[in-house]
Amino acid sequence: MTKNSPRLAGLLAGDIHNQPDAKIKYGLFFEALARQFTLGDIYDASLYGMKRYWNAAKVFHPNLNTWRNRYMQNIPAFRSRSRLASARIHSLGEKVDAIIQVNLLFDSNWKASKVPKFIYTDYTATLSSRRPEAGRSPFSPHQFKEYFRLEKRAYAQATHIFTRGKFVRESLILDYDISPDKVKAVGGGVNFASLPKSTKENTENTPIMLFIGRDFYRKGGDLLLHAFAEARKEYPKAKLLLMTRDAVAEDLPLEGVELLPSAWDREKLKGYFRQANLFILPSRLETWGDVLLEAMAYSLPCIGVNEGAIPEIIKNNETGILVESENIEALSAAMKTLFGNTALRNQYGRAARQRIEDFFTWDHVIQLMKPDILKATTHF
Repeated sequence: MTKNSPRLAGLLAGDIHNQPDAKIKYGLFFEALARQFTLGDIYDASLYGMKRYWNAAKVFHPNLNTWRNRYMQNIPAFRSRSRLASARIHSLGEKVDAIIQVNLLFDSNWKASKVPKFIYTDYTATLSSRRPEAGRSPFSPHQFKEYFRLEKRAYAQATHIFTRGKFVRESLILDYDISPDKVKAVGGGVNFASLPKSTKENTENTPIMLFIGRDFYRKGGDLLLHAFAEARKEYPKAKLLLMTRDAVAEDLPLEGVELLPSAWDREKLKGYFRQANLFILPSRLETWGDVLLEAMAYSLPCIGVNEGAIPEIIKNNETGILVESENIEALSAAMKTLFGNTALRNQYGRAARQRIEDFFTWDHVIQLMKPDILKATTHF
């Protein structure tokens, strides 16, 4: 933080002090922001108490994933969070020079104020609506129309919008009619307080592949298992560490697979990254991909799909391999390429780690944001 730097306040739907998922996903972002600006209030606009229970009851669905998505994304909750966030901004008065809002689960300008407002997001509801089979869009057509209107209003009133990737930036421009000058893709940082020490070159010939995907189907877990079963015919000693919070159907092939329960424990996750020698994420819908950054920080070559935001992270034939989405044969072929070539795994792994150091730290992200924030707070 420099002397007399602009005073910022943060807004998000999450408690970065007491909720492990919010702390891991956003805590380091705000720490990096505080190194460049005077950061005061970080307000959690989540619903608590009876509002929380009432919201959950209204959107109940027997499918747990659908219920989660409905709970976070529904019109009454958006409006309620917007009122809370807007009231907080007005209570701060002249104590802040700009607002940084993470994600768009509410409109911080619900009750208009003059303070500049920046949005940092990796998602639009429109992108999810185009792939409803992936399970992330909780809306009926009528609900989506109204939610889209609320999103568009919030984006239109923002001073500037930062996106993690170009994929979401293009959606804002093409789907929400936001001026290209108002939207900047700044990337995202790897969610480690410090980068792990560069790992030694892997000399283990046995392929150990890691998959981490809380939403098993959306992340392509079923495709992965079928492709792995095919690859294992040629490489029978290959192993797969598979972490998900969802139940895995018993009729999927699981030979050579170790199922791991979903966890936010960073030390446990680091242990899995160290154990593996390649990472895979064949998502059906991916608007960013934090877990890819974490794998690359551990010098793991990555296999992903040539769709969504993944190609912005994995450089094909440089840091890993990209294949056509939902193509099991191509996915299996990519596995076999890396299973059978330890030297290539090491080459891609070194390049992956270097890419993280060059482009995917939170300090790098804030440096890209900084000129637009300073421009909006001209009295500094």
